[in-house]
Amino acid sequence: MSSSTQVFQLTAAAATDLRAALNQAGFEFRTLQHALFQARGEGVVASMYRSGKLVVQGQGADAWHTRYLGAQETLQKRTSSTASAHDLPAVADSFGSDEAGKGDTFGALVVGAVAVPAALEGKLLASRVADSKSLSDDLIRTLAPWLKENFPFTLRVLPPPEYNQRWTAAGCNVNKLLTELHFECLHELYNECGFHIAVVDRFSSSSPVTARLGTALPGLKVVEVPRAERHVAVAAASVIARDAFLTNMEELSAQWALDFPLGSGSPVSPAMRRFVELHSPAQMAQVAKVHFKNVQLFLARN
Repeated sequence: MSSSTQVFQLTAAAATDLRAALNQAGFEFRTLQHALFQARGEGVVASMYRSGKLVVQGQGADAWHTRYLGAQETLQKRTSSTASAHDLPAVADSFGSDEAGKGDTFGALVVGAVAVPAALEGKLLASRVADSKSLSDDLIRTLAPWLKENFPFTLRVLPPPEYNQRWTAAGCNVNKLLTELHFECLHELYNECGFHIAVVDRFSSSSPVTARLGTALPGLKVVEVPRAERHVAVAAASVIARDAFLTNMEELSAQWALDFPLGSGSPVSPAMRRFVELHSPAQMAQVAKVHFKNVQLFLARN
């Protein structure tokens, strides 16, 4: 994933709302000369200057933009990658796949895929389905059952114990694991529906899902691009994946009698301390992705 810089112009009220949202999401705040605040988390550094300019830098800038600023237009955008633009295919008779939980310390890794038959294209386009990062969790919990009732779909949910095992089996490489999960979901849908177009949210510049599917399903055309949630089939997949991730987080909280925070920001360390107090360091693999650096540092100290 390429690193980028995005610049926005915000009103004072919007800056205040943004700070509150980032604080709730567990971002780490720092002071910065001439700035109202600087927040770090989710793969970005967001600097809110007194002039009203917001500068967002990092590999997660695009996803961050969608989640916290919605349709807010950038003043400028510089990307280190010079990859050519891709035209997205038509929605009718296509598949889309996306993942959730990849950057969250606690909880599952989920990959979902959705098929959009031509007869249902209009229904999906008329719905409120969009990239899950731009939707509230309450709306996601409403949309996901509707999607699963009306559209063919597949899900792969790896709760932490299974995630940790499969990450090791994948050579301790998250991208290899994600490739297999996208492959499994799309292969299953292909066998069910037989469509010949799949759109995948790209998580590696090498487009590994395209290569993996090209060998097994040469009749399937794969379009693997960044920000693929612009394609509504991928947006639908992002919604059902996020819903499954949230369900797993609820299950973990009920099982271990602890509220686990989302993301990997500042609330995670106190949650790990509470977990160890209630249970033990040896149980961390039951609730967390133990190869994450913050988990490794915590376990080393405990």
